[in-house]
Amino acid sequence: MIVDFHTHIVPPRIKEKRELYLDRDPYFHMLYSGNARLATAEDLVASMDEAGVDVSVALNLPWQDRRLLRETNDYILEAMARYPARIVGFGVLPPGEAALSELERLVQGGIQGLGELSTGPGFGLEELKGLGPAVRRHGLPLLFHASEPVGHDYPGTPLSPPSRASPLSWPTGGEGYPSTPSCPRWGRP
Repeated sequence: MIVDFHTHIVPPRIKEKRELYLDRDPYFHMLYSGNARLATAEDLVASMDEAGVDVSVALNLPWQDRRLLRETNDYILEAMARYPARIVGFGVLPPGEAALSELERLVQGGIQGLGELSTGPGFGLEELKGLGPAVRRHGLPLLFHASEPVGHDYPGTPLSPPSRASPLSWPTGGEGYPSTPSCPRWGRP
């Protein structure tokens, strides 16, 4: 079985009207204001078929716009329902008090993990610390973005040094952090 563990999908309207969303969310703008490709669930499955990939893990982005965060979480849940044998969905959480209710909503919807979590501005590791009991209870793996200071630059790298993510990568989860499987996205392309 071939699994692509790091993909991103967006609703068709975000792909089709990218420019409208660039102004709504600074993180999305930083990553997608250039020529980076956007994919819908259908694009992903077509690409998987072409490449012989059996299953893909579809990660959300750490949106700073809370409405877009929820909308894209919903889209990933819908994609999982449309392609249950092909797409495994990971959702993201808003910072602050809304994180726990969004976590519970995602779990009820069938989410399989959390990610791609940012260690940069807008969602600090201290926010994750308070979610430890709920994340452990649901046994969700975490996938977070961190990059080492080598290789070539690309958007988003300076905001996520490994030192900010290291407590999550420890087998015990670090003091007070979720003791759950973690999947660091180390490195640069």
